Amino acid sequence: MLTIEEARQYYPSADSAHDFDHVLRVLALAERLAHAEGAEVEIVRAAALLHDVARADEDAGRVADHAVSGAARAQEILLARGMAPARVHAVAHAIATHRFRGTAVPQTLEAQIVFDADKLDSIGAIGIARAYAVSGALKQRLWSAVAPETLATREQHTAQHTAFAEFVVKLSKVRDRLFTTTARQIAEQRHAFMVEFFTRLEREVRGEL
Repeated sequence: MLTIEEARQYYPSADSAHDFDHVLRVLALAERLAHAEGAEVEIVRAAALLHDVARADEDAGRVADHAVSGAARAQEILLARGMAPARVHAVAHAIATHRFRGTAVPQTLEAQIVFDADKLDSIGAIGIARAYAVSGALKQRLWSAVAPETLATREQHTAQHTAFAEFVVKLSKVRDRLFTTTARQIAEQRHAFMVEFFTRLEREVRGEL
């Protein structure tokens, strides 16, 4: 089985929202969900550890889709380590379908768990922290009203976008996209915290509090 330290070598550089700390949080959530939902832990663990292995390549413009490229790279890594081809395929499917903005749908319980774990790490207090980490790196404003035409695309990650806009167009919708019962239960408190935070932030910005 792929160890944490072996996986770490595949993440030499990443922004603070997608670094190896993110991978470890997704791993912890994925293992929790796998045990609760009765999934194959080995497949879930390998997919969680390698799910963002091509993220830095996408951010640098070297690949178009880090999920698709990451799935292919994970296959190479795991086949070289002697994992059975059928299990490698299961891991690759989970990685290829983990994107919120992707069109591929997770078809297995293991893939749904990896999707859910990755999305849970994008909401709640950690989700807000990650949104502002990206926002700060892009020199975005702390808050601004969200235009109706604002979409949940990576092209919106510009100086005109904000963490609040990311909440409106993406993070507020994550709870309703989750697959597993356990993930949906975890998401309720995380979602509520975000709503409370951004509601208060807007009131403070407007001088109401």
